[in-house]
Amino acid sequence: MKTLRILAINAIALFCVQAFAQEASTPAQSSQDAAALSVGGSIAPQTEMGAPTGKSREQVYRELVQSQTDGEAAAMRDVFKGGR
Repeated sequence: MKTLRILAINAIALFCVQAFAQEASTPAQSSQDAAALSVGGSIAPQTEMGAPTGKSREQVYRELVQSQTDGEAAAMRDVFKGGR
């Protein structure tokens, strides 16, 4: 009887370990990534280990120029009053 209990506990433990390993192998999309994509944004680039890599100067400059041409910068100045 004791042997059956030990076998049953080991079987349950093995099942749990396998289920956890399957969940860990498929990365879930974070809610922030899903929100960024739903409003037309983009997900920040990451290294293979998942660390954020940041943006290059060229990418930041292009975003600045685009915000100035589509009126986003002016709208932000109106909203925040430019420190006045």
